[in-house]
Amino acid sequence: MNLISKSDFRKLVFQKRRKYSLLLWKENSLKICQKIRSLKDWLISQNIGFYSAIDKEVNLEELIGEAFLKNKRVFLPKTWFKEKRLSFHQIFSLSDLKPGAFKILEPPLSAPLIEVSQLDLIFVPGVAFDLYKGRLGYGVGFYDRVLAQTKALKVGVAFSFQIFERLPLEEHDQRVDLVVTEEGVF
Repeated sequence: MNLISKSDFRKLVFQKRRKYSLLLWKENSLKICQKIRSLKDWLISQNIGFYSAIDKEVNLEELIGEAFLKNKRVFLPKTWFKEKRLSFHQIFSLSDLKPGAFKILEPPLSAPLIEVSQLDLIFVPGVAFDLYKGRLGYGVGFYDRVLAQTKALKVGVAFSFQIFERLPLEEHDQRVDLVVTEEGVF
Protein backbone atom coordinates (compact mmCIF):
# COMPACT_ATOMS: atom_id res chain seq x y z
CA MET A 1 0.00 0.00 0.00
CA ASN A 2 1.44 3.35 -1.04
CA LEU A 3 0.50 6.02 1.53
CA ILE A 4 0.76 9.70 0.82
CA SER A 5 3.36 11.39 3.06
CA LYS A 6 2.57 14.10 5.61
CA SER A 7 4.35 16.69 3.46
CA ASP A 8 2.24 15.67 0.43
CA PHE A 9 -0.95 16.10 2.48
CA ARG A 10 0.26 19.53 3.60
CA LYS A 11 1.04 20.60 0.01
CA LEU A 12 -2.36 19.41 -1.17
CA VAL A 13 -4.28 21.25 1.54
CA PHE A 14 -2.21 24.44 1.24
CA GLN A 15 -2.90 24.42 -2.49
CA LYS A 16 -6.65 24.06 -1.87
CA ARG A 17 -6.62 26.78 0.81
CA ARG A 18 -4.90 29.23 -1.54
CA LYS A 19 -7.64 28.65 -4.11
CA TYR A 20 -10.45 28.95 -1.54
CA SER A 21 -12.37 32.15 -2.22
CA LEU A 22 -12.56 34.79 0.50
CA LEU A 23 -16.35 34.72 0.29
CA LEU A 24 -16.48 30.96 0.83
CA TRP A 25 -13.89 31.22 3.62
CA LYS A 26 -16.02 33.80 5.46
CA GLU A 27 -19.33 31.98 4.88
CA ASN A 28 -18.01 28.60 5.95
CA SER A 29 -16.18 30.04 8.98
CA LEU A 30 -19.54 31.45 10.12
CA LYS A 31 -21.27 28.10 9.48
CA ILE A 32 -18.65 26.37 11.63
CA CYS A 33 -19.19 28.92 14.41
CA GLN A 34 -22.93 28.16 14.22
CA LYS A 35 -22.29 24.43 14.57
CA ILE A 36 -20.02 25.03 17.57
CA ARG A 37 -22.75 27.10 19.25
CA SER A 38 -24.94 23.98 19.35
CA LEU A 39 -22.33 21.96 21.28
CA LYS A 40 -23.19 21.40 24.94
CA ASP A 41 -19.52 21.88 25.84
CA TRP A 42 -19.53 25.34 24.26
CA LEU A 43 -22.47 26.32 26.44
CA ILE A 44 -20.97 25.08 29.73
CA SER A 45 -17.26 25.84 29.25
CA GLN A 46 -15.75 28.83 31.00
CA ASN A 47 -12.01 28.65 30.19
CA ILE A 48 -11.67 28.38 26.43
CA GLY A 49 -8.53 28.13 24.33
CA PHE A 50 -8.84 29.71 20.90
CA TYR A 51 -6.28 30.43 18.18
CA SER A 52 -5.61 33.28 15.73
CA ALA A 53 -6.43 32.16 12.20
CA ILE A 54 -3.76 32.48 9.51
CA ASP A 55 -3.72 31.67 5.79
CA LYS A 56 -7.45 30.96 5.49
CA GLU A 57 -7.72 28.76 8.57
CA VAL A 58 -11.22 28.66 10.04
CA ASN A 59 -11.86 32.08 11.58
CA LEU A 60 -13.39 31.88 15.07
CA GLU A 61 -13.45 35.62 15.84
CA GLU A 62 -17.25 35.62 16.00
CA LEU A 63 -17.13 32.98 18.73
CA ILE A 64 -14.43 34.89 20.58
CA GLY A 65 -16.70 37.96 20.60
CA GLU A 66 -19.61 35.85 21.84
CA ALA A 67 -17.41 34.36 24.56
CA PHE A 68 -16.61 37.87 25.81
CA LEU A 69 -20.33 38.73 25.87
CA LYS A 70 -21.13 35.55 27.84
CA ASN A 71 -18.37 36.26 30.39
CA LYS A 72 -16.34 33.25 29.34
CA ARG A 73 -12.57 33.48 29.78
CA VAL A 74 -10.78 33.66 26.42
CA PHE A 75 -7.22 32.37 26.06
CA LEU A 76 -4.97 32.43 23.02
CA PRO A 77 -1.53 30.92 22.52
CA LYS A 78 1.78 32.68 22.65
CA THR A 79 4.49 30.87 20.70
CA TRP A 80 7.87 30.09 22.24
CA PHE A 81 9.71 29.07 19.11
CA LYS A 82 13.06 28.03 20.60
CA GLU A 83 11.34 25.89 23.25
CA LYS A 84 8.80 24.61 20.67
CA ARG A 85 5.91 25.24 23.03
CA LEU A 86 2.79 27.34 23.44
CA SER A 87 1.56 29.14 26.54
CA PHE A 88 -2.07 30.29 26.76
CA HIS A 89 -2.85 33.79 27.98
CA GLN A 90 -6.16 35.49 28.70
CA ILE A 91 -7.28 38.36 26.52
CA PHE A 92 -10.07 40.81 27.21
CA SER A 93 -10.39 42.18 23.67
CA LEU A 94 -9.16 41.23 20.21
CA SER A 95 -7.28 44.53 20.26
CA ASP A 96 -5.01 42.99 22.94
CA LEU A 97 -3.38 40.84 20.23
CA LYS A 98 -0.10 41.77 18.56
CA PRO A 99 1.93 40.01 15.83
CA GLY A 100 4.25 37.39 17.29
CA ALA A 101 6.06 34.33 15.92
CA PHE A 102 5.18 33.56 12.30
CA LYS A 103 3.33 36.94 12.31
CA ILE A 104 0.42 35.26 14.12
CA LEU A 105 -1.56 37.54 16.43
CA GLU A 106 -0.74 36.69 20.04
CA PRO A 107 -1.56 37.98 23.52
CA PRO A 108 1.11 40.04 25.25
CA LEU A 109 3.42 38.26 27.68
CA SER A 110 1.92 40.35 30.49
CA ALA A 111 -1.55 38.81 29.94
CA PRO A 112 -2.73 36.34 32.60
CA LEU A 113 -1.47 32.80 32.01
CA ILE A 114 -3.50 29.61 32.36
CA GLU A 115 -2.10 26.11 32.58
CA VAL A 116 -3.49 24.08 29.67
CA SER A 117 -4.69 21.52 32.22
CA GLN A 118 -7.18 24.17 33.43
CA LEU A 119 -8.82 24.75 30.04
CA ASP A 120 -12.37 23.37 29.65
CA LEU A 121 -12.41 23.51 25.87
CA ILE A 122 -9.71 24.08 23.27
CA PHE A 123 -10.15 24.78 19.58
CA VAL A 124 -7.40 23.21 17.54
CA PRO A 125 -6.31 24.36 14.09
CA GLY A 126 -4.77 21.86 11.73
CA VAL A 127 -3.73 21.32 8.16
CA ALA A 128 -5.90 18.21 7.89
CA PHE A 129 -8.00 15.84 10.00
CA ASP A 130 -9.19 12.32 9.37
CA LEU A 131 -12.33 10.31 10.09
CA TYR A 132 -10.62 8.80 13.16
CA LYS A 133 -10.06 12.24 14.74
CA GLY A 134 -6.43 12.24 13.71
CA ARG A 135 -4.81 15.64 13.16
CA LEU A 136 -2.02 16.73 10.88
CA GLY A 137 -0.45 19.99 12.03
CA TYR A 138 2.24 22.16 10.53
CA GLY A 139 5.07 19.81 11.48
CA VAL A 140 6.60 21.44 14.55
CA GLY A 141 4.51 19.74 17.26
CA PHE A 142 3.35 22.82 19.20
CA TYR A 143 -0.24 21.63 19.47
CA ASP A 144 0.71 17.97 19.94
CA ARG A 145 2.46 18.99 23.17
CA VAL A 146 -0.54 21.03 24.33
CA LEU A 147 -3.04 18.29 23.49
CA ALA A 148 -0.99 15.74 25.42
CA GLN A 149 -1.15 17.95 28.55
CA THR A 150 -4.78 19.04 28.62
CA LYS A 151 -7.98 17.35 29.79
CA ALA A 152 -10.06 19.93 27.89
CA LEU A 153 -12.44 18.87 25.16
CA LYS A 154 -10.25 19.07 22.03
CA VAL A 155 -12.23 20.41 19.09
CA GLY A 156 -10.58 20.35 15.69
CA VAL A 157 -11.96 22.94 13.30
CA ALA A 158 -11.56 22.63 9.56
CA PHE A 159 -13.26 23.07 6.23
CA SER A 160 -14.64 19.92 4.63
CA PHE A 161 -11.83 19.83 2.03
CA GLN A 162 -9.38 19.32 4.92
CA ILE A 163 -10.99 16.03 5.95
CA PHE A 164 -9.49 12.77 4.71
CA GLU A 165 -10.33 9.15 5.35
CA ARG A 166 -7.00 8.42 7.05
CA LEU A 167 -3.84 10.45 7.59
CA PRO A 168 -0.29 9.03 7.90
CA LEU A 169 0.04 9.71 11.62
CA GLU A 170 2.84 8.73 13.97
CA GLU A 171 2.76 7.72 17.62
CA HIS A 172 3.43 11.27 18.90
CA ASP A 173 0.59 12.80 16.81
CA GLN A 174 -2.28 13.69 19.13
CA ARG A 175 -5.94 13.18 18.24
CA VAL A 176 -8.83 15.52 18.91
CA ASP A 177 -12.15 14.56 20.52
CA LEU A 178 -14.29 15.83 17.68
CA VAL A 179 -14.01 17.79 14.45
CA VAL A 180 -16.36 20.55 13.28
CA THR A 181 -16.66 21.49 9.62
CA GLU A 182 -19.24 23.57 7.76
CA GLU A 183 -20.99 20.28 6.97
CA GLY A 184 -21.26 18.91 10.48
CA VAL A 185 -19.69 17.56 13.65
CA PHE A 186 -17.98 14.18 13.86
